[in-house]
Amino acid sequence: MSTRMFSEDQLERLRSYPDISREDLIRYFTLTPADFAFINPGRVRAGVAGQVQDGRGADRAGEGG
Repeated sequence: MSTRMFSEDQLERLRSYPDISREDLIRYFTLTPADFAFINPGRVRAGVAGQVQDGRGADRAGEGG
C-alpha cells in the first residue's frame, strides 16, 4: 500500500515558482561590494570559486589554497 507524503495542492506549490518581484530578485541575487571583497577575483581559492559557481557551499578536499 502506497501512502502519499504531499497533497495535490502541496505538490503544485512545490513544483511552481514563487511570486517574487524583479526588484526582490535583484536585491537578493546581486553580489555586493562585500561579496566581491570576500571572493577577491585576484586571489580566488578554488573552494570559494566552486561555492559561487555551483552553489553547493562545500570546499572539496585539496582545492583550497
